[in-house]
Amino acid sequence: MKKIYFILLVFSSLLLINTSCKDDDKIVDKGDLKSATYDAATKTFKLTYSSGFTESVIAKIDNSVNPPLASATLEDGSEVTFADANKSGDANITTSDEISKNKYVNGWIYDEMSIYYFWNDKLSRTPNYSLYPEDFFDSILYKYNKTSNPDGDRFSWIQEDYTELLGNLSGVVSHEIGFEYILVATDASRTQYYALVLYPMQGTDAEAKGIDRGRFITKINGQNITPDNYKTLFGGTGTKKLSMADFVYNQTQEVYVLQSSGDVTINMHSKFAENPIYLDSIYSIDNKKIGYLVYNFFATDNGDDSNDYDKELMNRLSNFKSKGVNEMVLDLRYNSGGAVSSAIALASALVKNRSTSNVLTTSQYNAIVHNSLLKEYGADYNKDYFIDEVFGTKIPVPELNLPRLYVLTSGWTASASEFIINGLKPYMDVILIGETTYGKNVGSITLYEKDDSKNKWGMQPIVVKFANSLGFSDFTAGFTPNYEVDEFEDLFLFEFGDTKDPLLGTALTNITGKTSFTRSASAISTPFRSEQVNEKISIDDREKSHRFEMYDDVRGKDIREIMNK
Repeated sequence: MKKIYFILLVFSSLLLINTSCKDDDKIVDKGDLKSATYDAATKTFKLTYSSGFTESVIAKIDNSVNPPLASATLEDGSEVTFADANKSGDANITTSDEISKNKYVNGWIYDEMSIYYFWNDKLSRTPNYSLYPEDFFDSILYKYNKTSNPDGDRFSWIQEDYTELLGNLSGVVSHEIGFEYILVATDASRTQYYALVLYPMQGTDAEAKGIDRGRFITKINGQNITPDNYKTLFGGTGTKKLSMADFVYNQTQEVYVLQSSGDVTINMHSKFAENPIYLDSIYSIDNKKIGYLVYNFFATDNGDDSNDYDKELMNRLSNFKSKGVNEMVLDLRYNSGGAVSSAIALASALVKNRSTSNVLTTSQYNAIVHNSLLKEYGADYNKDYFIDEVFGTKIPVPELNLPRLYVLTSGWTASASEFIINGLKPYMDVILIGETTYGKNVGSITLYEKDDSKNKWGMQPIVVKFANSLGFSDFTAGFTPNYEVDEFEDLFLFEFGDTKDPLLGTALTNITGKTSFTRSASAISTPFRSEQVNEKISIDDREKSHRFEMYDDVRGKDIREIMNK
C-alpha cells in the first residue's frame, strides 16, 4: 500500500512539474507586448502580443485624480495606463527598462522639489515613481484652480534637455519662424484661423522678407491654419511658404479692406537668439522730452555670460538721460518675464529719487530655504534694493529720476514686467495703459545635474514669491489699467513708435494734453474683430515657450550652493 501511495505521489509531482513547465512556456511564447486597449465597461486592459496571444488584466483605478487613471502592472514589471478610466481606447505601454530609467530621474525630481519647491509641504507622500518624468513632475505639483485653489502653482515646468531649457531662458529658441503672432478665428466656428503678426524678430529672415507687424498670414505651405495643425505649421525646419494678406485703402469706399497680397517664402532659424530691446525713440512735444522703449523680455545676454543685453539696455537709457528725457513710456505689452536681475536694473534706472537704501522687493521662500538663507546672510537676506551697477558687473545704471512712469500693458504682460510695476508703485505714479496684466507674483530657479549621463532633465520649479516694499504681492488677478485700451479692437495694428498706435497715443495724450490718436473703426473693414482673437491659444503657447518665466538669477546660484553644502 505504501508503494502505491509513493507511486501516486511521484506521478502527481511529475504532473505538477509538467503543467508548470507548460504554463511557463505559455508566458515565454507570448512574445513582446504590442498593444493594450482599455475597456471602460469592464475596467480591464486587453493585451496583444507579437505571437498573436491575447489576454485581459484587471485595471487599478486611481480616483484621487480627475479624471480617474486606469493602470495595471504586468508580470515583467511593465505598466499599461489609460488617462481617463471613464472612457475606452488605446492605452500607453511603459516597459520595465523605461520604468527603471523613470524611477531614477523621478527620484531626483522628488528630492530636489522637497528642498526648493515653494509648496514643498504640499508634495504627495506617495507619488508614482514609474511615470514618465514629465508626467511625474506634473503629478506632484500643488495644482492651481481658479476657484478652489487660486494661490496654487500654474507656472512650474520641466524639460527633457536642460541645455535647451537654459537657452529658452536667454531667448535662444530652436526652430524659430521669426515673428510673434496671435491667432484670429475667421468665423464663429473657430475651425480656421489667420495669424496676425505682432512683430518680426530682428535679424530673422522673416524681418528681411517683410513679414511686418500688422500683416496677416492666411495659409502656410498651402494649408489652412486650424486648431489641430497650427503648431506643426509654425514649427519644424526648412522653409515655409506664407500666404499673406494686408489692409489696403479703397479710395472709392474710403475704407481699409483686407486683401490677399501673395506668397512669401522664408527660412526657419535654428538656435535663434532674440534681442529683447526692440526699439527706443524720443518725442519732443512742447517742453516734454518723452522716451519710448519697447522691451520684449528680460534677459542679461544670450546665455554667454557677457551681459550684452543689460549693457545695451543701460546704454539706451543713458542716451535718454543725456537727451534730457523727462517723461517715459515703457512698452511691456508683449513682455512676459525673464531675469530678475535685469528687472531690478531697469527699475533702478526709472525710479524717482533713487536711493540704494530703498527696498525694491522682498522675497519669500519655503521654510527649508528660508532658514538656510537666514543663517547664512542674516535677517535682511531677502531684500532687493535699488542698485547703481548691474549685478555682478561694473555696468553703471543711469538715473533718469522720472516724475512718473507710463507702462503699456496687455494680457501677456507678466512676471518680471509685473515685478517692475509692483516694485515701483510705492515710490512713484505708475500709469498703466492697455489691458489687465496676467498676474504672476512668483519666480523660479533652474535645477539640473550637469555631469549625470543618466539624467539630462532640467526643471524650473516655483521657489519664490515677490512682494514690494509695502508687503503687497496679491496681484494674481493682474494689474488693472488706468486707461483701458484694446489694440485689437479692429485688428489694424500700427508700427511700434507710430503715434497713431492706440496705446502709445493714449500715453502721449496724457503726457502732453494734446490728442495724439483718434480711432475711427468705420474706416476699417475687416471680416472679424477682437472678440475673435484666440487669447487662450496665444497665452498658452507663450507660457509653454517659457516667455512667461521669471527666474531668480540673483539668489538662485547661492541657494543651490548653500543647500548642497
